[in-house]
Amino acid sequence: MTVIIIDNGSQYTHLIKRNCRDLDFYAEVLNNKTTTFADVENVRKKDKITHVILSGGPSSVYAGNNGICEEIVRMVFDDRLNAPLLGICFGHQLIAHALGGKVEKGKSAEYGIAKITIDDADGIFAGVPREINAWVSHFDEVKKIPEGFVSLAHSQTCAHEAMRHKTKKIFGVQFHPEVWHTEHGEEILRNFLGV
Repeated sequence: MTVIIIDNGSQYTHLIKRNCRDLDFYAEVLNNKTTTFADVENVRKKDKITHVILSGGPSSVYAGNNGICEEIVRMVFDDRLNAPLLGICFGHQLIAHALGGKVEKGKSAEYGIAKITIDDADGIFAGVPREINAWVSHFDEVKKIPEGFVSLAHSQTCAHEAMRHKTKKIFGVQFHPEVWHTEHGEEILRNFLGV
């Protein structure tokens, strides 16, 4: 059983893998720029894909080179890939972009520690306090969530720090739960891996 992590160039991707390992999940990292669907299919044939995580990264979803991520989002959305999906930072924005939401440059870039207010404590935020300090690093942000999604958290500068689909197992977080600076980050990842 394998967690697939699609690396979008984040400096924290190795921390996602380590967190998965610490939570007793085997994880395999695939590079978004060089990975093909044949690579994903090989993993699927070799081992069951239990979860998919899209990492953060320095690009904008509008740069036009989103690799295989957009198609993976659509595959999960259309139930062609039966695995819960979590987008982190760029991955969060990519989910919104691929499914009809709106991503734009934020009023101000967020970098460092931000206070996140949890508005919906179900699912990935179960057992997490209503306010947490989290590591953020982004210029773009989700301005409008896609149809069928609900917003789960916000900060002073970002209205959609987290979201989930109402019926499908698709989640996104703008902040980085894999970084130790994020309070309760391991619990958030554990909750996702328990989906």
